[in-house]
Amino acid sequence: MNGRRKVRRRGFTLIEALLVIVIMGLVAAFAIPKLRFASYQSNAGARSLAGLLAQAQRLAVTDQNNVNVIFNLATNSVMLHEDANNDNAIQPTERVRTFSLGDGVAFGLGGAPARVYTPPPITFTHQLNGMPELIFYRDGSASENGAVYLTSTAALLTAKPQDARSIEVILATGRAEWYQYTGSAWVRKF
Repeated sequence: MNGRRKVRRRGFTLIEALLVIVIMGLVAAFAIPKLRFASYQSNAGARSLAGLLAQAQRLAVTDQNNVNVIFNLATNSVMLHEDANNDNAIQPTERVRTFSLGDGVAFGLGGAPARVYTPPPITFTHQLNGMPELIFYRDGSASENGAVYLTSTAALLTAKPQDARSIEVILATGRAEWYQYTGSAWVRKF
């Protein structure tokens, strides 16, 4: 033996690294179009609206006065009005907050059929300032049974019914439940 040893270097060669990057790129190119971001946006909008309705109900019970939920179709937003004197009119001293439905979410069905309540997108008949409203009373009950239909803004343009969501409120309990349209049927989510 002449004293020389062969040294093996560990690691990746440039060609191996490039090959891995190319394979990852191909996998991403096939997977990304399958993701439906609009569906995720619709789910987020339904969850946040259901949570907002639950918050309004809790406020009514805690503060022992009516809380009006006003739906603004023009701006895709919801107003919470803490009606301190229960007169169903917004006074300057009463707290009013506005919440957006979120990016890419709008009131509507986007090609899906109405679940139970019609006419969409908002079935509540009470109105405040010309906008549909739902009132939560201090015992936690709601002013009426009804639903709010949400969908992605993309579905409004392209009629993708699987982006439709329905948030339904039960009169006696004030509970908000939401449903998802799968393309063939409505399925309860919460």
